Amino acid sequence: MKRRTIIALAASIMGMILCMGLTGCGGEKELYDGLNLDDYLTVGEYKGLEVDAYKIKVSEQEIQDKVEAALKEKQENKKLGKKQELKKGDTANIDYSGKVDGKPFDGGDSEGFDLELGSGSFIEGFEDQLIGHKVGDTVEVKVHFPDDYQGEKVAGKDAVFTVKINSATRPKVPKYTVDFVKENTDFDTKEAYEESLKKEIYKEKEEQAKNEQKTSLWSDVLEATEVKKYPEDVLAAYEEVFDAQIDTMAEQAGMTRSEALKQMYGTDDEAKIKSIIEDSTKTLIKQEMLTEYIAEKEGLTYTDEEKEKTIAEVEGQGYDDETVKQYTGRTMEQYAHIRLLYEKVQDFILDNAKVKK
Repeated sequence: MKRRTIIALAASIMGMILCMGLTGCGGEKELYDGLNLDDYLTVGEYKGLEVDAYKIKVSEQEIQDKVEAALKEKQENKKLGKKQELKKGDTANIDYSGKVDGKPFDGGDSEGFDLELGSGSFIEGFEDQLIGHKVGDTVEVKVHFPDDYQGEKVAGKDAVFTVKINSATRPKVPKYTVDFVKENTDFDTKEAYEESLKKEIYKEKEEQAKNEQKTSLWSDVLEATEVKKYPEDVLAAYEEVFDAQIDTMAEQAGMTRSEALKQMYGTDDEAKIKSIIEDSTKTLIKQEMLTEYIAEKEGLTYTDEEKEKTIAEVEGQGYDDETVKQYTGRTMEQYAHIRLLYEKVQDFILDNAKVKK
């Protein structure tokens, strides 16, 4: 019922895999231990490269957007009475049951579901048809499932939902006053608070600008680097991991492998998928070997404290040893290793670059 597609799930899992690299599948040994990377790479220049300078401006609108976000964080949800009509932004607690061609379908019913109207969580048109109704109403909602909907049994078909509105709440956002500033920040005036927001925005933009510089430089280094050959065992291991992720994502999304492939790649031709996986794997291995190469040549290392902090951050994002192994075949320690090395290499390349004036 919800518009959760395999694309979002794929982005999450594949993003995790792509940033993990360099590490061994199933053991503590790194994939490239014992390899003379000079036999595998012809590395181009990575020091003294030119990169564009950045210029940062913070607008008044950006500051006010931060203020609005802070106000929204402190909002209270007011319960609606039976005479009040629902509007966009309200959250309705609903029971619903849907039918296609007069018959119920899997995933088409639920009880006590909290739905924010206007959030786009449900299929297009569903939420809009609840607006204007009241708590206690039973509403007939008619929608059309798109042709590419993840469930083939309902894709391209019309559906009718019977929806009962059990209760509803409306967000009440506080006013932006000096009292709000004093009660919710470390400042006594709006001016001081907004100045702190300006510095915060500047810092965020500066970090983004530097990351863009790093991305540009890394792209230049990759382009100037040639792979002489790929370590066959590493190539096979990664291809196996990538292929297994397709089945994992399909299962978690309640889809067949064929359905998942069509949504991710636009085709379920296994020969084409194999070629795509091979290309992705080679790109990843090239980046990994280049990262290891530069780190070794320049003596780039990290501390135990940095590793522990990185692991804590990953765990804070909801990943543990089991999920990391499930998605990549690698340990948490190995992930921390590649993430830190990659950051060190990126910083080194930027620190040694020439910034265009």
